[in-house]
Amino acid sequence: MTTQVTAFNEIEMVAWAGAVNKGVANAVAGLSEMVGEAITATALKSGHIPLKDVANLLGGPEALTVGVYLGFEGSATGRIVLAYHPKTAFGLIDMLMGEPAGSTQSLGDMEKSALMEMGNLMGAFFLNSLADANGLSLCPTPPEVMIGEVRAILGAALSQSQVELGAEEGLIVDATFGTQDQQISGTFLVLPSPDLVRVLREKWNV
Repeated sequence: MTTQVTAFNEIEMVAWAGAVNKGVANAVAGLSEMVGEAITATALKSGHIPLKDVANLLGGPEALTVGVYLGFEGSATGRIVLAYHPKTAFGLIDMLMGEPAGSTQSLGDMEKSALMEMGNLMGAFFLNSLADANGLSLCPTPPEVMIGEVRAILGAALSQSQVELGAEEGLIVDATFGTQDQQISGTFLVLPSPDLVRVLREKWNV
């Protein structure tokens, strides 16, 4: 059965991009509370992208990547994917765990737990920003962490079909953030479902 998917129009996409950028900046700022040190976003570059092109943007379907992915629910649903090159993810774990740069060399249970905690915190801060700005109630589902090929991570994160998720297009943000001593670059992908598109469209039209 085919479901009609209604995407944002160009004007709405501008509003959506602004909301996501603000949410990502808020999520990055929330990391400061987790690590007890000032963390700021130094660069945010966003754009909407067809889902079929996401793998190529992340280095290709076979590129090795660390992914943190979670869903959200409440007034509407959707998916969030955080993707990092493995060495970048290891540097992020060092930052999260207060270890010297270069300490993390593999992704064990403790390292995955740190990334899951980060994903939960960033997801909550992002969703709070989006919800507060639009009068919604949004909360994250428990995050998952995986290291593997990009196509495997996207396949796991998008366990439902593109049409069911309404993810013909997503909004992707390349974010650089960190402390004065260490900078981390990663990708933040937000996939709105048809009900989120509908709810936000109603809010913006009002």
